[in-house]
Amino acid sequence: MPVREMKIDDLPQVLQIQKALAFQDWNERQFIAEITADYALCVVYAEAAQFNTNEDPRLRGDDILGYAVFHLMGPDSELLSIAANAPHQRAGIGTALLNAGLAHLDFAKGDKMFLEVREGNTKARRFYEKHGFEPYAERKKYYADGENAILYQKSK
Repeated sequence: MPVREMKIDDLPQVLQIQKALAFQDWNERQFIAEITADYALCVVYAEAAQFNTNEDPRLRGDDILGYAVFHLMGPDSELLSIAANAPHQRAGIGTALLNAGLAHLDFAKGDKMFLEVREGNTKARRFYEKHGFEPYAERKKYYADGENAILYQKSK
């Protein structure tokens, strides 16, 4: 499976995805803090990069097509960020990344996953609802531009 834990070496590509989508402004230091935190799960969707067969195999890396950051806090976990680069959206990358975090929860024991999303981000909201997340609250004027945040949870 192409989902694996994020490494510090992945950050240039992760930051590039984030910048291209312009939905968040985490910097490298913030990602490093998440990668090294005991309670965080940071994953990437990576495919082997295409290389000339004459290249040195030690130079081979991965093409990062998406990433996700979760806080796994026992029964109350949170999805902080998830993204797939634009040319690869709607190809199952987001689902694979989301499932990597959800796999750590035991819904039968009452675990829940929480997240927040911009009210106007209908594409993301449809994605979360398709995966069993339900809206439960709203934060008025939560974002710097005054847009509301919709809070979601998944409990089964």
